[in-house]
Amino acid sequence: MNRNIIKATLIFAVLIGLQSCDGVVDRIYENSTEQNSFSQYQGKYTGTYIGDNNGSLVIIVSEKGSVEITRTSLNSSETYTTGLVNAAFNTINKAPSGFYLIGSLNSQVGTWEMNGLKGNWTVKKN
Repeated sequence: MNRNIIKATLIFAVLIGLQSCDGVVDRIYENSTEQNSFSQYQGKYTGTYIGDNNGSLVIIVSEKGSVEITRTSLNSSETYTTGLVNAAFNTINKAPSGFYLIGSLNSQVGTWEMNGLKGNWTVKKN
């Protein structure tokens, strides 16, 4: 009887171990898929924004889809962090001034808004 208990315990332990390994493999695949979903947009983009205010833009997209946007107008600049929903900018996050971009990195053009001011922007991937 002791042998049967030992065999059952060993079989149970092996099954638990295999299940655990399967979970690890699944997590690695999910992380890889998440990282690769933004890899086509990853990199540095530079361009301009025009309209009620004018200046330059630098957009840096990380491999995980985090986006750092720096805008420069005259002698001042500000940077804020946002994200991508597919290729479109997440418009919930704004710069301290209220500036934010609306548009997509697919087309590399869009509009911008800041406290009632509006205009257009365009960038190219470097």
